[in-house]
Amino acid sequence: MTNQIENTRMRNLALIALFLSITLFTIFHEGYLGMITPLFWIILLTGFSIAIWLALKISTIRLVSLLLVIFIIEYIKETIGIRSGFWHYNGTGGSYNFGVWAWVLAGLISYALATRVIIRLLRKLKIAWPGWLKVVIIILVTLIIPLTLGDYAAGAGWMFWLFYAVLFIFAIYSAVKMEFIVLASIIIASWLIGNPSEYVGSINSGVWTFTYDPHYPPFFLLFGCWPLEILAQYQLSAFFAKEALDKDTF
Repeated sequence: MTNQIENTRMRNLALIALFLSITLFTIFHEGYLGMITPLFWIILLTGFSIAIWLALKISTIRLVSLLLVIFIIEYIKETIGIRSGFWHYNGTGGSYNFGVWAWVLAGLISYALATRVIIRLLRKLKIAWPGWLKVVIIILVTLIIPLTLGDYAAGAGWMFWLFYAVLFIFAIYSAVKMEFIVLASIIIASWLIGNPSEYVGSINSGVWTFTYDPHYPPFFLLFGCWPLEILAQYQLSAFFAKEALDKDTF
């Protein structure tokens, strides 16, 4: 058993090392090296430290599933956002692979924060939450998107609405299947990670620029889009890893 655990850890660390190498390569290759501020470097290094710690705690199949699922979801999101005129990347030729890998890191941190910290703190409250509240929360979070789009609404085409409609369905499914505390913790983690990540990447460093928000990232993105994306990442990675939705939450 000890050898099996050590082998899992070594495989996971090798995956994180590969992930780090790809991220650093895209920073250099896509022309972002000069844009990364000291604060951005601190966040990246802290993020990869957390990713290394997480790699020592979870199964290899869950780590691989997280990496692939987050990459696919975020690549689609970034592509739709750019084509919709919501934001643009300021690297060579507008390349945004670095942005996608940065969001993979943010997704891993959100997973670690939710499962290893927030869920365990909320369990200590010992509050019995009604089951119907989970679906209500998902509906309210999703409504944030159309209600706060503002100037971005003009560019929100069918791809944008279809993408988040699919994520909404995944979120409802997750809400029905998972415990209230797990659901709430994932949403809280998405807010806690999304705000500084979007701010440092855009306002602080200028790696990407929001079309209508020069001072702070848009509300609909931070509080509506992020939770739906993180919930889908959590649910789909559990599905592909064939692990329970509440695994590693006790």
